[in-house]
Amino acid sequence: MTAFTPTMEELGSQVEARLREFLRERSAALAEADDMIAAITASVDAGGKRLRPAFCYWGYRAAGGAHGPEIVSVAASLELLHTFAIVHDDIMDKALERRGRPSVLASHGMETALLVGDLALVLADELFMHSGFSPRSISLGFSCYSRMRQEVITGQHLDLQAAARSEIDEATARRIAVLKSGRYSVQEPLAIGATLAGCDESYLDRLMLFAAPVGEAFQLRDDLLGSFGAAAETGKPTDSDIRQGKRNIVFAKALATLTGSDRDWFVARWGAADLQPAEVERLRSLAEASARAPIEELLTELKARAAEALEALSPPEEERAALEALQRLAVDRES
Repeated sequence: MTAFTPTMEELGSQVEARLREFLRERSAALAEADDMIAAITASVDAGGKRLRPAFCYWGYRAAGGAHGPEIVSVAASLELLHTFAIVHDDIMDKALERRGRPSVLASHGMETALLVGDLALVLADELFMHSGFSPRSISLGFSCYSRMRQEVITGQHLDLQAAARSEIDEATARRIAVLKSGRYSVQEPLAIGATLAGCDESYLDRLMLFAAPVGEAFQLRDDLLGSFGAAAETGKPTDSDIRQGKRNIVFAKALATLTGSDRDWFVARWGAADLQPAEVERLRSLAEASARAPIEELLTELKARAAEALEALSPPEEERAALEALQRLAVDRES
């Protein structure tokens, strides 16, 4: 297997070091916000896969960019953007746990959590804009970055709208998955990096043919883990998606397969406010029997599409190895 440098662990350490340095600078410059910056720092220190920074970095490298502090800073800004997203996501989901620790909502209350998320978004912008790239490169890259922010917010809005429906079809569930997470987690980070490296439109289009199926597969795996994962691995309660009544691919696939009284009961009790533990287990069992295998088949199809696109893209050997590793990290995971 071809090696690549930096490794995922080394890149993650560089991103984390840049984040801590930047947050210390901001805390010193804005003492009144010290408690909020401390909450952002704690969220960063709690861990995470650092997928978005890694996709951004290797998109840059795949398009001919060389390692340097500028791309590490941009990659780090995407982790701050992700902090904004998860803090606000926990508010909407009323989630009290994140990455195995109390969420910002649980630790600070809703009002402060809202402000912590807002501040993380503003700081992400600042880190991106002051990364050290040329003004022209920043302008081009920021157009992708801005689109990324709009898409994730739109995806969350669609998710909220879907939650109000009793039923949802697979096409809608997949569209939400793409906007809410697929484009935000994989496609746009890759596009940002490649654009900052100055790639042409043709290469970017071919890179996105790889990114699109990986991005969708990332969120579909997340949906599977939300119902069937282990709490020790995912860092959040394994019944959260069921109790919250997520109208995701698991729910949609189950509806397409279940019939009769099982289907009626599934729709009525998925996300019910008074769910009992035994009902959660029955819901999970019905979803397991009706939805899990078809979703795994879909994941296999998406991975095959990504492999074909990467073969056609034919990036340099080291960058190809890194992108293949990132695909596995995004899709073949347990957390």
